[in-house]
Amino acid sequence: MMELMEERYPLRRQKSSSKERRTIYELVSEIQNDQQLHTINENDRSLFIFERKLFIRRLAIYVTESKFFEGFILITIIANCIVLALEEHLPNKDRTKRTIELEKSEVYFLFIFTTEAVLKIIANGFFCGRNAYLRDNWNKLDFLVVILGILEHMLTFLGDGVDLNLLRLARVLRALRLISGIQNMKVVTTTIFRSVFPLLPVFFLVTMAVLIFAIIGMDYYKGAFNRACFQDSRPRMAYNDRMSLSDIPEPPRPCQVDRAGDGHHCTGNTTCRRYWIGPNRGITSFNNIGLALLTVFQCLTMEGWTDLYYWTNDAKGTQLNWLYFIPLIMFCAFFMMNLVLGILKGVFTREREKIQREKKNEKFIDPDEKQQMRNYFQWINRGEEIMCREHSSIPKDTHESFKEAFKREMSKIRVLYVRRFVESDVFFWGTMSCVATNTVILATEHYNQPQWMDSLQYYLEILFVVLFTIEVFLRIYAHGYQQYFYSSFNKFDALVWVISVIGLILLIRSGNRGLRCSVFRSLRLLRVFKKTRYNDKIEKLIQVMTGSMSYMLSLLFLLFLFLFVTTLIGMQLFGGRFNFEEGRPASHFDSFPKAILTVFQIMTAEDWNSVMYNGVRAYGGIDGLGVCVVFFFIVVVLFGNYTLLNVFFAIAVDSLAEAKERSDAEKEKVKSEIKKERMKDEERTCDNLSNSTNEKGSTIPHRTLCIFGQQGRVRVFVGKVVRQDWFEKSVMICIVLSSITLAAEDPTKGNNAGRNKVLFWIDAVFALVFTMEMILKIIDMGFLLHKGSYLRHAWNYLDAMVVVASIISLFIRHSNTKSLKIFRVLRILRILRTINVKRFKGLKKACEKFSKSVKSVGPLVLIYVLMHLTFSIMAVQLLKGRLCYCTDISKHTPDQCRGTFIQYTGFHFQNLEVSNREWKRRDFHFDNVFAAMTTLFVITTGEGWPDILDSATSSSGIDKGPKHEENLPISIFFVVYIAIAPFFFLNVFIAMITVAFQSDKGNKKNENTIGLTENQENCILYVAKTEPDKTRFVPKDASKPREMIWQLVISDLFENFIMLLVILNTICLAMEYQDQPESYALALWYSNLTFVVLFVLEASLKLLALRKNYFSDNWNKMDFVLVVGSVIDVVLDFYKIQGLNFRAFRAARVIKLLKKFRQLRYLLWSFYVSMKSLPYVFFLNFLSFYVFGVLGMQIFGDIKLDDNTSINRYNNFKNIGTSLLLLFRCATGENWQQIMLDCMDWRPCEGASRGTSCGTNWAYLYFILFITLSTFLVMNLFEAVIVNNFDYLHRDPSELGIQHLSTFTDLWHKYASFQNPATMNVIRLEDFVKSMEPPLGVGSKCPKRQVHLFLMRMNLKLTRSQTEGFLTVNIWNVMFGLVGSALGLHNDQWKDENYAALRNTIKKQLKLDENKLDLMIPESQPEIGLREYIVIKKWKKFAQREKTLSENAPRKRIKTNLFNLNRKDSKTRKSQARLKRTTVPQSHPMIMMDNFSEVPHSNSMLESYL
Repeated sequence: MMELMEERYPLRRQKSSSKERRTIYELVSEIQNDQQLHTINENDRSLFIFERKLFIRRLAIYVTESKFFEGFILITIIANCIVLALEEHLPNKDRTKRTIELEKSEVYFLFIFTTEAVLKIIANGFFCGRNAYLRDNWNKLDFLVVILGILEHMLTFLGDGVDLNLLRLARVLRALRLISGIQNMKVVTTTIFRSVFPLLPVFFLVTMAVLIFAIIGMDYYKGAFNRACFQDSRPRMAYNDRMSLSDIPEPPRPCQVDRAGDGHHCTGNTTCRRYWIGPNRGITSFNNIGLALLTVFQCLTMEGWTDLYYWTNDAKGTQLNWLYFIPLIMFCAFFMMNLVLGILKGVFTREREKIQREKKNEKFIDPDEKQQMRNYFQWINRGEEIMCREHSSIPKDTHESFKEAFKREMSKIRVLYVRRFVESDVFFWGTMSCVATNTVILATEHYNQPQWMDSLQYYLEILFVVLFTIEVFLRIYAHGYQQYFYSSFNKFDALVWVISVIGLILLIRSGNRGLRCSVFRSLRLLRVFKKTRYNDKIEKLIQVMTGSMSYMLSLLFLLFLFLFVTTLIGMQLFGGRFNFEEGRPASHFDSFPKAILTVFQIMTAEDWNSVMYNGVRAYGGIDGLGVCVVFFFIVVVLFGNYTLLNVFFAIAVDSLAEAKERSDAEKEKVKSEIKKERMKDEERTCDNLSNSTNEKGSTIPHRTLCIFGQQGRVRVFVGKVVRQDWFEKSVMICIVLSSITLAAEDPTKGNNAGRNKVLFWIDAVFALVFTMEMILKIIDMGFLLHKGSYLRHAWNYLDAMVVVASIISLFIRHSNTKSLKIFRVLRILRILRTINVKRFKGLKKACEKFSKSVKSVGPLVLIYVLMHLTFSIMAVQLLKGRLCYCTDISKHTPDQCRGTFIQYTGFHFQNLEVSNREWKRRDFHFDNVFAAMTTLFVITTGEGWPDILDSATSSSGIDKGPKHEENLPISIFFVVYIAIAPFFFLNVFIAMITVAFQSDKGNKKNENTIGLTENQENCILYVAKTEPDKTRFVPKDASKPREMIWQLVISDLFENFIMLLVILNTICLAMEYQDQPESYALALWYSNLTFVVLFVLEASLKLLALRKNYFSDNWNKMDFVLVVGSVIDVVLDFYKIQGLNFRAFRAARVIKLLKKFRQLRYLLWSFYVSMKSLPYVFFLNFLSFYVFGVLGMQIFGDIKLDDNTSINRYNNFKNIGTSLLLLFRCATGENWQQIMLDCMDWRPCEGASRGTSCGTNWAYLYFILFITLSTFLVMNLFEAVIVNNFDYLHRDPSELGIQHLSTFTDLWHKYASFQNPATMNVIRLEDFVKSMEPPLGVGSKCPKRQVHLFLMRMNLKLTRSQTEGFLTVNIWNVMFGLVGSALGLHNDQWKDENYAALRNTIKKQLKLDENKLDLMIPESQPEIGLREYIVIKKWKKFAQREKTLSENAPRKRIKTNLFNLNRKDSKTRKSQARLKRTTVPQSHPMIMMDNFSEVPHSNSMLESYL
């Protein structure tokens, strides 16, 4: 038998180690399974016809299982994808000759795929059988594609009248088969799709939020965008008639009818009236629920929301619209959509750990293998050096041949001289100097540079290539090629050198000065950090980035596949349709290159809404099929942007967190070793240190400013004043008031204006107050020289700088010099002092975490700067002088762009205007390195890159005008940069902030020996704060009608009925639309009134039954507020009272649906926990916005408003309100780069400074600094907080978390006593524990014995109910017992003798109330607790059964002991059971008594309990 097994499984046995070798039972089981499978295969018939023995089936099996066949199919799929990508779509369904020829090849592909499907069906069967064809999901996709392809081919014979676009969409699905052909892609795809289920609650929550905002938007803005300024000469039209754009004399925009409002008012001979279809051809509106949902979703993606906000200002005025849009962006876009990040991170971590567990038996790669190899090479080098020295000391052998002597001398030179020179600091810094010089020389290249600079750069390029060639050969000669190429840096250097040599040869032969790959040498500057303290951080960061590269590459391939499939779908849907009167837009689907760039633009959510508008317009607008194609764009944005791109962030966070755990473990290990080594030294040096400390003296200076002594009256008095609480409060009030006065200044008016004069004197008073504060603190602490003096603290240094700036600004008030404004600007930094106030500890902690996060990203910033500089130099080499154009688009060179031309102007291009031709440069260009770095930074933020890309792809040459799609290959440069910078580096950047922000959080125990982990603390705090749901209980003295009402309102039927009413009410609210008939509107009004009455009745019934307990539930509080608001809304609507609007309460009723779903409650709990941490993050954001807002007022406040620019009446720095809104727009990325350009020095002034230039080129620094600090750093703290509170998603499901504890409170009321909701009859405790699934409970399928043992481990305290007479347990004791069991608080560390320590630890760490602590953990272990109760009840039942069996004289005794532990049929077990029954009661009378009356008198207490 063993020989047979060894014969059959030789390889498996050889591969397994001695520890992993399979047992005989496993081998026998596998043989039996093989035999059973062989039996099944013999009776197997595919299609009920082909037996396995038939030649046809055997041939089919052989072919389909062949690797060559699989490779052939993959090649066919790739070829089919290429054919589909080569198609070109023309307007009116015209086709090119190439497209017609390519369509003929579809028959061959269809034949191949059909043959493949037939072979697989013959080989495995169609549906019946374990391995049947349709049992595999990928085969289902293949079969669908084949059937639709055959159907399409058959329908082509019916003629050209049949539209086959929908059927042709099935072709593109063939590309998805590439996933099934690559094993790693299956894993990545499965991981992503497994995150779908956890994302469903987020999707539901986001949908609910979007629905609420859509309904509110319909109530406020329905029909607001359909009024525009029409000419008075045209007669008025009917109510529903729509005017064309030719009736509007100016660019259309909504207008306000009420002339008293501050919206947009018509001028001249125009009147504000209907009917204009609306912005974006009616797509952007709130006229019905569909368009409202689409509009809110567009705002949620933070694209185009500012245009919508400005249109509402035009139509409704500027007073309250921001109250709708700011919460929409903050709540939905910044917070709720970031929940996706938290969930994806948790799911990815869990799946990665699962894959690692599955691969634990595979080859393990030691993480220190590289370090071991370095040590090995060092050892080899050291050995060679010693050997060479020994040979040099030995006298020369006269018999040694010349060849051997020469070889020895060369080895000596290589080891002792060349290698030492190569490894010296001189060679290292010389090489780095050459690299830096080469980078600087490359960075000096710019457009229109002189000829001598071209020649200098040319010859220096040759020189550097020669120098680096010498360097490479020296390194290879010194270390050998094997050791040289082991280093990744050396491989990179060699690759750059080879490409540089090839580029230099091409440059010498052709003279083409295009892209020179030697620019990548600048990345070699990372080697500089090898000599600094950042070496370890840089190396670890590079290791993390390279370690996660496998996941990144798999994701990039999946991303490309998604782009490819959606591009082909887009070409089938919109190919040849984006041809409008004004021409074809830059983003279209006519050819594959432009189509994939368009889909890439949609996926990045940059200006995706404009592409969607064109797609809807291509299908006839919102009145036709255009509404249906909207879903294509929504799916691409949701799956591409919010799922696939966020996986980059999940991978980065997971990799960094894992690396940080390893790093922390290594640091702890090193610290422990160092601590042991220094133990002896500390004892010896202790005395010396104390002596030296005494010699240095106290840190408190004896005299401050060399005047005030330590015991002097003045200094003692000042010290007392400074340390008073009221002093700090007074300074804090002055800080806040001074910050408000700075924001109240009017920058458009001169210093002589009345308000500015008053504010000047107020500011002088505050400057005097802060000066006195600084003087007092200097007198108390000293100025600079002593440790702990005033200027030794960073915050005091900031205070001193602000005070000096305030004093200087008072004396330069009338100066118009712009450079002196910096002193006035520095005053705003006062508000940052609020961070250092002792009362705001949470804010200070958040700021410290923020500063720690900024420090952690330092190495990454250095890498990014080098990478950014590298790509900037490449961009200059590729595109310098190419992004120019003539105002007359028919001219393409500067020589042609002269004179004048006729230009059609106006909204309808009806006005003729003679203009001068001008040769201009694009706003964002690549003519020099600084401009290129600015442009690439704009692209990094994800804004404006489609326009920059369109300009680059249209570039035709240096000093040549644009030609459409002339330079399409340049788009590869931009796509690569976007994939590296925004996708990779930016996500790693945010991930590092997240990990650093979370570094203090974790399950690290406190310093005491029996400390609690953070998870244990949170769960115990939850237990302490738990209260029984009083709404589920009724007092004993309640009347019969009240008890009946109570039973009604707590029943599940009543709750389900209310939920049904909420759903119906939401449907009725969503049924409104613009221009609805009056009868329809009246019916909806009465339906809303009916729902309001029903909800009032619900609240009344609950109040009547529960009375004061009604408000003990938060859901009831919310319901009551909604009911009151709905009643007020109905009353106001009935009496036609204008000005007040409570309709938001209608839409908010849908929130009541949340309490019905447990998964949503988990999500809401994480939401709630995040909200507790977010106020400080909000305030930190507000501080940064406030500082930059006041700075913007001082610098850009007097720029003239112009509606044709981004600085207009709604978007400016005129006051603090509009400044904050402008900065909020920039933080959302809404065309911030255009605002920056409109703040440059060419902008004129208004107000007191009219006629001069009020912009400044410092706008570049201002906006780039704001975007970096706010968007990239502070705003990303939202993501850090949210991801921090979704760590339960990647935990082991068996590990108890705070999200599980709501199940306890939900089920407690079903088993608790009605007279006392906080107690439960002990008899029902077993059923209660079984009603909860693990980890909190035991589950309904748990054996009774295990349940009893589980309860005995908790050993709860029993008390007798005074009213009902039975034994009870309280809610806190039960909940803490369950939590303690799940968290391991009943293990050896927390055993009985450590019971008091557990109580003291919880009391000390959590600071719980003494009474609540006694209920959770009694002060001492109960003498008679749940353990004794269960044992005695079990014994009584056992004794009663034994007595019954003995009386009935059974033929066969039941073989069991007290807990049915032994169920054996042997006589030995019987005798042992009888022996136990006779001997155990003697030593344990309380447990094993035949009769309870025989319990000793000392235990008589048990009788009263039972």
